[in-house]
Amino acid sequence: MSDLTSLKKRIQELEDVHRVAESLNALLGVHEILEAITTACVKICKAERGSVVLFSSSSSSFPETKTLVRSFETSGDKIHHAINRLTAGWILARRKPLLTENILAELKIKGEAEEMPRYGPALALPLTANEKIIGIINLVNLSTGRRFTEDDLRVGSIVAPLAAHSITRAEMLARLNEDNKQLVEALSQQQETKEMLGGSQALLELRRKIALVAPKSATVLLVGETGTGKEIVARTIHHESSRAGKPFIPVNCSAIPEHLVESELFGHERGSFTGATELRKGRFEMAHGGTIFLDEVSAMPLELQPKLLRVLEERSVSRVGSSSEIPVDVRVIVATNKDLRRAIDEGTFREDLYQRINVVPIALPPLRDRGEDIPLLAQAFLRELGGPRRRFAQDALEYLSGMKWKGNVRELRNLVERVSILTSQEAITSSDIRSVQMGYDSAETTGVTSVFQRLLELHDGNSDLFELAERQLISLALKQRRGNATHAAKLLGIGRNALLRRVRKYHLDSR
Repeated sequence: MSDLTSLKKRIQELEDVHRVAESLNALLGVHEILEAITTACVKICKAERGSVVLFSSSSSSFPETKTLVRSFETSGDKIHHAINRLTAGWILARRKPLLTENILAELKIKGEAEEMPRYGPALALPLTANEKIIGIINLVNLSTGRRFTEDDLRVGSIVAPLAAHSITRAEMLARLNEDNKQLVEALSQQQETKEMLGGSQALLELRRKIALVAPKSATVLLVGETGTGKEIVARTIHHESSRAGKPFIPVNCSAIPEHLVESELFGHERGSFTGATELRKGRFEMAHGGTIFLDEVSAMPLELQPKLLRVLEERSVSRVGSSSEIPVDVRVIVATNKDLRRAIDEGTFREDLYQRINVVPIALPPLRDRGEDIPLLAQAFLRELGGPRRRFAQDALEYLSGMKWKGNVRELRNLVERVSILTSQEAITSSDIRSVQMGYDSAETTGVTSVFQRLLELHDGNSDLFELAERQLISLALKQRRGNATHAAKLLGIGRNALLRRVRKYHLDSR
């Protein structure tokens, strides 16, 4: 080879290495980096098949080291797993690259050779980071294919350290992302505890039940209206249990398309159905060691309920497209805003599944049953969403306490956020709240519009019409309930304390 030809070859090699380096620097995910490394090495070294093998531990005893193999061969044929494993063992034992004309002979493969392609030339390079071999690049041709040269070895030996650095960087980023995710979840949990503020009897009873059930491993069934905080209670149970440091995986069964529910919950194998381009773990596997929260379980398709029942009983899952069982250690918390007994009668929910999840039922109180907590919740949400200087005036708190809150705590939080955005004054009044309510309860008020219209027509303007209407309504409610303040408050849809404040204000008789 002439000096000019040799120089051109060296320049081409440098350009190839430069392109690989640029490609690796632009990628962040381990999967993408493995694909880029294998594709580049196959192309540069003119290999027929290539793989990257990563070791899952730093042990130098290869038989105890699990491997993760990623193959992206241009020919579509993977290197036989035995070749990858034995080649990795060869490099771990000698701590140097492997360049051979006959990989089967080098690895002393005889009996197994009939079960695999007739491999020939091979080039394997150690991936070394911080003086530890974290994996190998393995390039193999068939016995009739091209032999790898010293030039291939030289270029590969330049690419391998770059690849090892990129892999360790990606793995570190993945760990940081996971740590960040756990931190965000912890902060989220701190914020969500605001929605369990209060000293009402209903809330105290709920906290007592959480304290009793959290340390146990029993399945919990949370029953409550939309917006009562079922996921918050589930997270609280998880964080107060021995599984607190493990994953908490929430699943909204009603939000997953019916044809994807099985795959989402139990996972699938690559090629098990159209669009399954890679293996995917299900939510039960993701929750291993921790807690899985199945919200709106009544939306679970009837044909999948037996499989869910089996998973809950046997604590193992089978991915779509696989017959093997994968053990899972999970705490199960289930939630619904439906009457499951009624669903059983209607034939949309299985009796045996209901009995399996109804181990420890906990009913979540609606906000209307914990009216004395509303002012505390409202002020807490306003500080969080509007800043520490914002506050509700007393008339605003009384107005909020008198609302029905069909959407419960979620509706309260949304209204507080809306009023914090659409008003600028420090102290928010009841009129400010009315101005941003956007037709609250408009559907229900349709039937009494004529009554209010008549009041407006007869009103002389010399008195507060709001107070006049409120006084009369409270008086009628007390008469209808024979002076029982608790029953009258329930009839009006407000808390008993809120009613008694108005009774004192209007000098009414509550006996």
